[in-house]
Amino acid sequence: MRILTLLSILFFISCDANKEPVEYIHIKESLSNDIYIKYPKSEYVTHFYDKKDDTIKFDLSKNEFDSIQNLYTKYVNSYPTDTEIYLKNKNFYVTHGGSSEYHFSLKNKNNKVITLIYTGGNDVDKEFENFTKFDTYVQKLLNRKKELKNKPLSKIFVL
Repeated sequence: MRILTLLSILFFISCDANKEPVEYIHIKESLSNDIYIKYPKSEYVTHFYDKKDDTIKFDLSKNEFDSIQNLYTKYVNSYPTDTEIYLKNKNFYVTHGGSSEYHFSLKNKNNKVITLIYTGGNDVDKEFENFTKFDTYVQKLLNRKKELKNKPLSKIFVL
């Protein structure tokens, strides 16, 4: 009976080993914005070259953060750290500098960095379609936050 119990525990641990829980996500949009997504409090920081940064705090529900965690496990977990994704899709939101970095801080103290580089064009490389699903969800979630509706726009441009 002890062996069966031990095997059951090991089975559940091994099933969960592939699921790297996300502690928080830092999205760096070129030099203009930093977004810190963490349950329950998140921040959207807009940087300016001529005045103090503007920081907007917003709430993230447990359900919203769990959805991010589930999508991370489903779509992002398989990518190696330091992955560069060239998005050749003119419909994506293009930041001033043409890139965004997703810094995933994981509860196991590992980190994963995925860089999105917007190149224009008409398609997305097939191997990166899963990450674009994750990115689209996060961007829609941010757009729904009432605190971010009137956020200031940075005038920092990266050429």
